[in-house]
Parts: sequence; structure tokens; C-alpha cells
Amino acid sequence: TALVVALETLHLEPGDEVVTSPFTFVATLNAIIEAGAVVRFGDIAVEDFNLTGASVKDVVNGRTRALLPVHLYGQPADMTELGTIAHAHDLALVEDAAQSLGATVDGQGVGTFGIGCFSLYATKNLTSGEGGMVTTSDDEVADRIRVLRNQGMRQRYQYEVPGHNYRMTDLQAALA
Repeated sequence: TALVVALETLHLEPGDEVVTSPFTFVATLNAIIEAGAVVRFGDIAVEDFNLTGASVKDVVNGRTRALLPVHLYGQPADMTELGTIAHAHDLALVEDAAQSLGATVDGQGVGTFGIGCFSLYATKNLTSGEGGMVTTSDDEVADRIRVLRNQGMRQRYQYEVPGHNYRMTDLQAALA
């Protein structure tokens, strides 16, 4: 759900494309499809199984709206190169950091290069049993995520947009 709500903040249109890794759990693909976008795959490096910048350059086109690298096994993707590509093509960066909480690239934590998405599922290194979290330094993105996760309400019974019940329980939050 963190990936879904992060992608929803981008206001993707039918036909928009999101470039991601072919080596990921299906939740990454499901989020892109649920957001109404088309999945495009880059390729991965054999050394760390992460999306490569060279392969991303090969598939980015005029319909591409976002890059969604997946940091695997505690090893971050090359966010310096992917960030340069995203900036050059005016693309959003959404990081699937579910498996790499605490990993860094040149001293900068994963989940801080764009919109970071973390899973708190039972098999992750930080868990609440279920749920997840989204990180961003963009106040507008943060505000939209808060509204979307709360049934589209900013204030009780004042609906602004169609939203979801993506709120964690207090017990889950305390556990995490």
C-alpha cells in the first residue's frame, strides 16, 4: 500500500510508464498497475540484483513518468546514477526500500532520494506484522499521502478525493 499511495501522488494518467526492476516481488508491479500506469522493465546488475542506470536509459521515453528502483537484500540501487537520469528527464523517483531499511548511498539513506516506501510486513527487518511507511521531504507529497491514507479526508467527514484506509493501528505503530 505504501507503493500504491506513493504512485497515486504522482497523478499518473493512462499510458504513463513507470520503469522498475524485473527482479522484485509482485507488489511492486501491482502498485504500478493499480496506479493506472504501464510497467516498463530495465535490467539488473549481476553483482547486486539492482536496476542499472544503463538499462533505464534504454527504456526511458516520452511516456515515462517515474523510476521505481527496488533496493534488494540490504543493497541499495545506484541512486546517484538513477537520480541523475530522473533529473535529466524530469521523472519522479519512488524507491521500493522494503528490504533495505538502513542502507545508504554515499551517506544518504535509502528512501530519501525521492518518495521512499518501506514494508513493515512480518518478514522484514523492522516489522509491525503488517503495514508500511512512506518517506518524503516534499511537503505537498506528504500532505497528499496523509489525505489518501485517510479515506480522502483532511478533516473528519470532509472528503477531498477518493482515498483508502491505509492507516496503521496504534498497536502496530507502537510495535514498529
